[in-house]
Amino acid sequence: MRMKQTLRFFLLFVFTSLLLAVAFDVVAQKKGDKITVRGTVKDTSGEPLIGVSVFVEGTHIGVNTNLKGEYQISVPEGGTLRFTYIGYEPQTVKVEYGDRFGLRFVYDVTLKEQATDIGQVVVTGFAKTEIRKSTGSVAVIEGKDLKTSPLEGVDKLLQGKLAGVSVQSVSGRPGEAVKIRIRGTSTITGNAEPLWVIDGVPMQKEVPTPPVSNTQIRSGDFSNIFATGIGGINPNDIESISVLKDAAAAAIYGSQAAGGVIVVTTKRGKSGPTHVNYSGTVSIQTRPVRSANLMNSREKLAWEQELWDEFAAAGYANNLQDGKSYYPVVGIVGMIRSGYGKYKGLSVAEQDARIAELGSHTTDWFEELFRTTVSTSHYLSISGGNPKMAYYLSMGYGNDQGIVLKNSYDRYNFNGKIDVTPNRVVSFGISTDFSYQTSKAPSSNVDMFKYAYFANPYERPYNDDGSYRADETYFSLSEINGSYTVALPENGFNLMREINETSAKSTSGNFTLTGNTTVNITKDLKFVGLASFSYISDHGENINGKNTYAAWMDRPFENNTTTSKRIYGSIYQTSTYNTNYMLRGHFAYGHTFNEIHRLNVLAGAQISRNYAKTIFTKRYGYDPVTGNHSTPLYPASGNNSVIDYDKLVSFGKTLDNSTGQAITENAMASFYGTIDYILLNRYVFNASVRSDGSNNFGSKEQFNATWSAGFSWNIDEESWMKGKISDVISSMTLRLATGYTGGVNKSVYPVIIMKYDNTFRISDTDSYRMGTISNAPNPHLSWEKTWDIKAGLDIGFFKERLRLQVEAYNRKGYDLVTSSRVNSAVGFISQGYNTSEQVNRGVEFTLGATILRYKDFAWNFTANAAYNMNKLTKYVSPNSGIYGQYYVGYPQGMIITGKSTGIDPSTGFYNYELRPDAKINEVADYRNMQNYLFYVGTSTAPWTGGFNTSVRYKGLTLSMNGVFSLNGKVLNDIVSPASYSSVSDRNMTGVDKEPIPNSKYDLYVNHLNVVRDVTYRWTPDNPVTDGYPRLIDIYGGRLYDQNGNLIAQSLPSESRVTNCLLLENVSYLKISSLTLLYDLPGAWVKKLHMQNCSVSFTMNNLATFTNYSGLDPETPGAVYPQCRSYSIGLSIGF
Repeated sequence: MRMKQTLRFFLLFVFTSLLLAVAFDVVAQKKGDKITVRGTVKDTSGEPLIGVSVFVEGTHIGVNTNLKGEYQISVPEGGTLRFTYIGYEPQTVKVEYGDRFGLRFVYDVTLKEQATDIGQVVVTGFAKTEIRKSTGSVAVIEGKDLKTSPLEGVDKLLQGKLAGVSVQSVSGRPGEAVKIRIRGTSTITGNAEPLWVIDGVPMQKEVPTPPVSNTQIRSGDFSNIFATGIGGINPNDIESISVLKDAAAAAIYGSQAAGGVIVVTTKRGKSGPTHVNYSGTVSIQTRPVRSANLMNSREKLAWEQELWDEFAAAGYANNLQDGKSYYPVVGIVGMIRSGYGKYKGLSVAEQDARIAELGSHTTDWFEELFRTTVSTSHYLSISGGNPKMAYYLSMGYGNDQGIVLKNSYDRYNFNGKIDVTPNRVVSFGISTDFSYQTSKAPSSNVDMFKYAYFANPYERPYNDDGSYRADETYFSLSEINGSYTVALPENGFNLMREINETSAKSTSGNFTLTGNTTVNITKDLKFVGLASFSYISDHGENINGKNTYAAWMDRPFENNTTTSKRIYGSIYQTSTYNTNYMLRGHFAYGHTFNEIHRLNVLAGAQISRNYAKTIFTKRYGYDPVTGNHSTPLYPASGNNSVIDYDKLVSFGKTLDNSTGQAITENAMASFYGTIDYILLNRYVFNASVRSDGSNNFGSKEQFNATWSAGFSWNIDEESWMKGKISDVISSMTLRLATGYTGGVNKSVYPVIIMKYDNTFRISDTDSYRMGTISNAPNPHLSWEKTWDIKAGLDIGFFKERLRLQVEAYNRKGYDLVTSSRVNSAVGFISQGYNTSEQVNRGVEFTLGATILRYKDFAWNFTANAAYNMNKLTKYVSPNSGIYGQYYVGYPQGMIITGKSTGIDPSTGFYNYELRPDAKINEVADYRNMQNYLFYVGTSTAPWTGGFNTSVRYKGLTLSMNGVFSLNGKVLNDIVSPASYSSVSDRNMTGVDKEPIPNSKYDLYVNHLNVVRDVTYRWTPDNPVTDGYPRLIDIYGGRLYDQNGNLIAQSLPSESRVTNCLLLENVSYLKISSLTLLYDLPGAWVKKLHMQNCSVSFTMNNLATFTNYSGLDPETPGAVYPQCRSYSIGLSIGF
């Protein structure tokens, strides 16, 4: 009884105390004391916003929201809180006594996104921060902005969207990785690709390449389509991508960050009801937009007839009389007119009839290769949870049929995440990712695109009965001109047979398990841990059917491959297994002192290891029906049907060289730390340091330290920026930073490396390993290093309706590894040293504008442009002069060639500009190549960028994306299989040959198909100077002028000079996508019991504006071109 009374008195005492506390609190606040205000800041979707600036207007008092979007601040009663966050509209709240909620003052705020959004939260993989509190060069793109092309991978979707991030396709093949350069090329001989980080885990995919030089393996046997890139990630799973472009942003990744860092953050579950989302697309892909401008059959036959009349008819007539007069044979017309082979004995009328028959049909070989296909993609996600646990599951499938016959690419994805917060102290999460990719294509041992470019249009793929038709002209030039005979299988060469009876299949499976944990040790101190394990399995299979030309060219068991007619196929198989893990842990401390000083400190360590092994085997005599093989023996010789012993030895070596393995192993240990100090939410100071140790170097150079330091000034927070000036300039941030990053060049080693051969020295009792030592030891071989310094300015005008970002940078790479000549007495002629240096200088611009916003209508525009110029500042060439690939004072990708001044109307030869420092003392000096060489540009475009514009009215949105590249140059020399060199060993003893300066002069190039423009050329009767030069038959004798002097005696003939005739500017502006999106009205969606529903129509690769003469200026040459596609998409949510 007394116990109950005591309890009642205690509860009454507590209740009374609370009432008195409230009363005193009210009195104190009425007297103007400060009020403690708490709350949470979220976006319109309910997601907490991290790093929101919350400050009291008119004071220096301010705080930032934490990882949960929460804040706490002391405010004078009647004061005004201002909430600001880049990318969101600012909001103010006045603190009033009447707003008391229970015993606390609580203000939960929801911020709305601004129409113009140039960056929000920066995710570095170690921490998150607001971009205004970052001193580094960072570009952010949201996942919703990556849905411009349903068929592209994540890497290609970055093209044109971020300043300073150059993304270039190397092929239009489905699943092919792209080339990415961030602020130029960071190395000379190493890997210049950026580091990809997925949810805090750096990618560690290594694919050991099977040896080619000393084995039976050919370059076309294996495919490395999945060796690079992040094709296994579904773009629909991405929340955001942060690109770290300078040392201040990327130095936390130390010696892996020289090429920049791309941090991908994937979606996770959120507290709330279960959400189910589905999106799917159906795409139609068509052939390339542009044409190669090649001749059709009638044009090509007429051209060949013209060449016969000019170069061969007279000689052929004389040969009929004397049996020894010379004449060239070019094309099928030359074969028919000269009576070669099966055309022997035809009358002129029969010859004309045969030529007319050939002209009645044109084969567009690119049309034969290309097709219109239908591709699909599907994505399903389920997410939800409660405050203590959230989950996210997703599945995706994509099928890209490609536009080339027998090409396809499939991708399967599964992603699962669980995040648990059992209490305020501990939280942890587990995620698993699985991706599986397959790629199918014909074998690349035969270049189908080169054949399609040069094959004559009067050739046909099939006979009338549907059987394969052999090409008569592609390999015949040498034989019809009295030179050697190209050995071909009895059924000849047919491209469609190569496509249908060869195959190359690649698969890649990737499983990653990641766990993370956060332990809140105190209010300000926490421990963050991350662990990851990945298993990657890649498999490749290349099959050459026995009737194919690819198999014909790979017959190692013949006494004489020219005369032997035996055929057998082959299969080449590879299996690569890659395991890697990463363990990382750090302590993070963050505290605000006196409400104006913010200090963040992070310190930790990381270890990682990667092991990869590739096993390869090649089997001859393969039977695709049974999957087995029967290795052919060398044919027996002599009457006794005995195989010579040396043939048996060769047989054994061939088998040994057909199998093998390659292994790579890398390990790294790292220690890192960062410190951020923020004063008054106005001044930001940042510093970071990291030390990496790698097994790629010896003990003397095993560790490398990198660091960065930066300063950021939010000028708009200054008191003198308030008032009327803020109506014009709403935000302004200045950034200055410098630091060091580095890289591991895995093309060289500091120790002696023995490369074992696939063959053994065999004795009567044992076998002994054999190998070669390819490099001398260099214990001082060390890391490559990059130092950069930058300055940037971000300005927002008119309440952020117009935003401009400008950054200028200077990046110096030193200790770069290149090959230097050494004294051959040591056993080597060259050695890799850290001897070279280079600089990348540039400037970047990003502009965003809300052009018009009125009620339900909005028109937005963003654009970016970047200029980067690379220059080699220190380099010791193994070769003297500028003959090599690199030269001091010029960029990587330099093009050194001549400068043409046009065609001389009196000779038909191109003239070339002499250098200002040319020394001419005699006629021979006019032919000296050194007197004509100029720097004419670089293959890497200095200017790159892109743009996006979107118009929205209610639920309807029309958006357009484009990319551009300016001043990239290329020597567009698609080398023809037919040339004068094909007939170089014909019996022309004593003939004084006329040098061929360039392929444009070469008569024999016209044996195969050429562009239509070649018919507009210089002749004595038509001395044009704005077309092609005169054609030259190298065996037709020397050319003399009216005075009896050699015409070309004072002209250079080296290709290094004359290749300038092939120089083209590959600048382009490409409309990469045009999308029409319709969001169903909310009332309709509600009736359908859905949360959202939208439909879209997208056109990709819509148009390209360029002066380039080929199919695609982005991928110049005869390669797999990019296609145009039309996609219909559906997205629904429940």
